[in-house]
Amino acid sequence: MSKTAEIQAFLNKEVAMILRLKESEVNENASLDDLGINSMAFVELLIAIENKFGVQLIQAGITKADLSSLKTFALRIEQEL
Repeated sequence: MSKTAEIQAFLNKEVAMILRLKESEVNENASLDDLGINSMAFVELLIAIENKFGVQLIQAGITKADLSSLKTFALRIEQEL
């Protein structure tokens, strides 16, 4: 499994847990907004990412474009590793 695929699988799992969905219900091509991630859920996701990968994305300067899909977000996280 590639690092991007590992990160994406982690994001799918975390988003599903935060939104109380099945992992199969998380569309990896949808934006975080479209998935229903609000500001509180986003903070929860950022904390999970920091705990798992040691990446502080706010300090890294993530943009709205980085959140256009879970795939794009996974690629951005990988750039910071």
